Amino acid sequence: MKNTQDFTNIPRLVDIGRYCVTQFVKSVAERLSAGTMLLDAGAGECAYKHLFDHCIYKSIDLAVGDSQWNYKNLDYIAPLDNMPIEDATFDAVLCTQVLEHLKKPMESVKEMYRVLKPGGYLFLTVPMSQEEHQVPYDFFRYTSYGLKYICSEAGFREIEVVSFGGMFLRWAYELPRVLPDLPRIGIKQGALNISGILAFPVRAFLLFLVRSMQATLAAIDSFDKKKNDPWGWQLIARK
Repeated sequence: MKNTQDFTNIPRLVDIGRYCVTQFVKSVAERLSAGTMLLDAGAGECAYKHLFDHCIYKSIDLAVGDSQWNYKNLDYIAPLDNMPIEDATFDAVLCTQVLEHLKKPMESVKEMYRVLKPGGYLFLTVPMSQEEHQVPYDFFRYTSYGLKYICSEAGFREIEVVSFGGMFLRWAYELPRVLPDLPRIGIKQGALNISGILAFPVRAFLLFLVRSMQATLAAIDSFDKKKNDPWGWQLIARK
């Protein structure tokens, strides 16, 4: 079945957070050799599956995050803190934007460690600054130190945490939230909305203004040398 969302084709300024995550996942796909046993933990609709056609891709999710999503492509429907998978099965585990939705993140990361072969890698992303989403299944936000603690307690070594940009990129990510909820024209719904037509010039101007400010903020993000206040983090750890 077709997915309801295609994360891999979202333009950068439309969703900076998702764009950053997708670029990380693409780098993981390029890194993994043909035939790598990969588990996508918290895969949702398996939106990234096609990037791993050269791998042996398996997916697991509890299938509760979004009622509109298509979960029929999953190999396992189960909680990540109790995966029905044998020890040392996979060469790599991919877990993107999932840990904040887990009631038992420590136990879940320990399970990821368990199902990895010795020397296997965990590739993980999480937000640090993001609005509540997929409610009521949204429980935590993470600092780099919190991530390192959880992974080291699970047994991982060679833990590397890198920010998704800095403070200015985070502001660029959050900026579209200031756009007012103006009425839509109604083209997608198949019925024109007069109020939406009248509001279109205002919407177009505000969108242009926001996109321009986003581009500017993204361009100056390199001036933030500390990068300790980002939108989120990417992590690579080894068993």
